[in-house]
This record gives sequence, C-alpha cells and structure tokens, in this order.
Amino acid sequence: MGAETLTRPDTSETDPERPVSHGKKGPAAGRRSTADAPAPARHAVRRRAARIWNDVLTTPGRMTIFGVLAIIMVLIGGVVASSTITSRQSHHETLLAEVEPVANASQTLYSSLTIADSAANTAFITGGIEPPELRDRYLQAIATSSSAIIAASQGLDRTDEESIDQLARINAQLTTYTGLVETARTNNRVTNPVGSAYLASASSLMQDTILPAAADLYDRQSTSVGESDEEWSSPPWGSFLLLGLAITVLLLVQQWLWKLTGRRINPGLALSTVLVIATFLITMIAGFLAANDNAKGLSEGAAPMNELTRQRINAQKVRAQETLNLVRRTDPEGSSAERAAILGGVRDTLTVYLDPEESGSGRVSLDDDGAVTDAIDALDDWMAAQNRADSFYQQGDYQGAIAISSGQDEGDSGAAFDEFDESMQGAIEEARETLRTRIDNARRTSSNGPDLIMALSTLAAFAVVVGVAPRVREYL
Repeated sequence: MGAETLTRPDTSETDPERPVSHGKKGPAAGRRSTADAPAPARHAVRRRAARIWNDVLTTPGRMTIFGVLAIIMVLIGGVVASSTITSRQSHHETLLAEVEPVANASQTLYSSLTIADSAANTAFITGGIEPPELRDRYLQAIATSSSAIIAASQGLDRTDEESIDQLARINAQLTTYTGLVETARTNNRVTNPVGSAYLASASSLMQDTILPAAADLYDRQSTSVGESDEEWSSPPWGSFLLLGLAITVLLLVQQWLWKLTGRRINPGLALSTVLVIATFLITMIAGFLAANDNAKGLSEGAAPMNELTRQRINAQKVRAQETLNLVRRTDPEGSSAERAAILGGVRDTLTVYLDPEESGSGRVSLDDDGAVTDAIDALDDWMAAQNRADSFYQQGDYQGAIAISSGQDEGDSGAAFDEFDESMQGAIEEARETLRTRIDNARRTSSNGPDLIMALSTLAAFAVVVGVAPRVREYL
C-alpha cells in the first residue's frame, strides 16, 4: 500500500472529475497572487519618484535646476539670434545674385524691345535703303533683347513656371517679329506698298502681345524685389526677446544665490550675464543696421528704380506710336492730347527726383550726375520736335514730318528721344546702384555676426556651469 501510494500520479489538475480544492494553494489562489505581483514594482517607482522630487527640493537640487534652465535659455537665445542673422545674410546674397538681376534683365528686355520697334519703324519711313546707324540700332536692340531673355531665364527660380513659360513665348514671338520686319524691309527696298502692311503687322505683334508680356514679367520681378526687401526691413524682434529672457533668468538666479549664500557676486554667473548682454548688443546693432539698410534700399533704390522704369516705358510707347503713325500715315492730331498727358506725367515724375527737398516729397535725389536734368531738357526738346513734326504733317509736308521725326540733328525728334532715353537709363542705373549698395551693406554688416554670437553664447553657458557647480558642491 505504501509503495502504491508513492507511484500513483497526481491527477488533481488533469482529472475533470476530481473536485477542485479551494485552499490557498489552488489555481485560483495562484491567479490572485499574479494580479498582485506588479504592486511592489509600482511602489518602487513611486518611492524613486518621491526620492528624486525630494532631491529636487533640496538646495543643491534647486541650484542644479536653475543652472540648467539658465544654460538652456542662453543657448536658445544664441542659436536663434545666430540663425536669424544667417538667414538674413543668405537672403541678401540671393537678392543680389538672383532676384534683382532678373528684375533688371526684365527691364532691359522691355526697353530693348521698344527700341527695336521704334528703330524698325524709323528705318522704314526713311524709304529705300535705311541709314546704317538705324539698321545698327535695330540689330543691337534685338541682340540686347535676346541677351536679356537668356539672363532672365538663368536667374529665374525653377518653380516659377509662369515666368519661364512667358519668356519662352516672348522668345518665340520675337522670332516671328523679326521675320515680319525683314519682309517689310525687303518690300520697302523695292518700293512695294505691301511693305507697310508687313511692318504694321510686326509692330502690332510687338505692341499688343510681346511688350505686354514683357511688362507683366517686369512687374512680377520688380514686385518680388520690393516684397523680398521689405520682408527683412524690420529688426529681429524674436532674437531680442529670447536674449532678453536669458539675461532676466541669469539676474534672477544671481539674486536667489545672493539671498541663499550671502555672496553678492557670483563670478561665473556675472561673466555669463556680461557675455549674453554683449550678444544682445551685437544682435541689436547688426539687426538695426541691416534693417535700416534694407529700408533705405527699398525707399532710395527699388522704389525710384521701379517708378522711373515705368515712366521710361511710357515714353518709349509714345515714341513707338509716333513712328508707327508716320508708317500708317495717321493724322497725329487724334493722339496728340494723350501723348502730351503721358509725357507730362513723365516730366512731373522726373521733377520729383530733381530736387526732393524743394518739392517736399521726401524722395532721394537721382541728379548727382545730372541725369535727371538732362532727361528733362531732352524731354522738352522731344515734345517741341513732335509739335513741329505734327505741324508739318498737317500742312501736307509728309517728308518734312519724316525728316524731323527720324532725324538725328539737334532739334529733331529722333535725336531728342535718344538723348532722353539715355539719360533715363542713367538715372535708373543710379537708383539701381543705390539699391545694390544698401543690400550689400546689410549683408556685410552681419557677415561675422553668427560665428561671434555662437562663440559668446557657448562661453556664457560654460560660465553658468563654472558659477553654479561650486555652490552645489558646498552642499554635497
């Protein structure tokens, strides 16, 4: 019996007929102890958290927390200030190298296209074989237009698909235009009357399709220059705020340590405060100087350049219409009032930039080299020559009107317009140079700022460690 008992298998867990024991060692009791198993671990976590919190509430714990907070504020202020100045510097470089040159190329494109159309019309009305200087002027204007298209396309942002497509259309239409002009020129040489129809068709293509597209391209690019420059014409207020908070935290920590330890000055924290104040001053000076240069570049460069360019475009339209009227033998009396109004507006604009103080406009003078004065004088001569040509035409002297309109002698419309256009280009170049100089000054102002700011911020953070660590060790 005893041996049988030793060899009998225990079936308490496998026999379904056997009643289940409800003692402490049964399966249900095992399940309850498993559910209660995580309780000691949770108690351990709570004890650890309480111990850490008690350590934080101690004097050395609070010193450590305040020191870490000061280090974080110092480093964040330095990183943000450095990255802000770096972003502004990158913006200035992009503006100088890409955005502004594209706007200038767009302006050159429009002007050269208008000059080409005017030269083609003037060469045609002379009859037969045109003077070599007019032919050279036309070919030079077409070559300049092609170069401007290439320059603008190279500088455009690849994501600006609208401007890229517009340049492609202008280039294709310019080929059609030159073909029509050459056909008109060939027929004009053999005195074939159909030549005037070809030239009128070419000029219509230029005035109604090509030039509006070029003007739209210029408007878009010049607006981009103004908006890009205006975006950075305010100081970096965010950097000022963060650096100011870092200085405040450092001062509060020093005041707390003074009350706690009785030491008025903590050398490490005092040095850190001085370094952050230096960082703040560098950021403030660089920020205000760069913002001032940006603002002046906008008011003294971009705005005058844009306004003068538009007035030059208006005058060139008048010149193209003047020569086209003679090609079509249109009585100029119908357009003389509109022409006088447009050129009067051009003269008023030029007067503003002649002597801003006297006009009370607050604008900058662009007459340092006499370009504005020369443009006004040439404009007056041009308007007088136009009136003389109109008078000859209305008296039936068509050849006399042609001679004045296309002539290059003193008092002729052609010579006066050429002088006016050259003077306008000089005033525009002066405004452009002002813009680029201001942008370059803003770029150079912040050239060494980011590296210096990061170096000072790093030293300030290290000085916090040097100032707080000995005080913590005193309690350990």
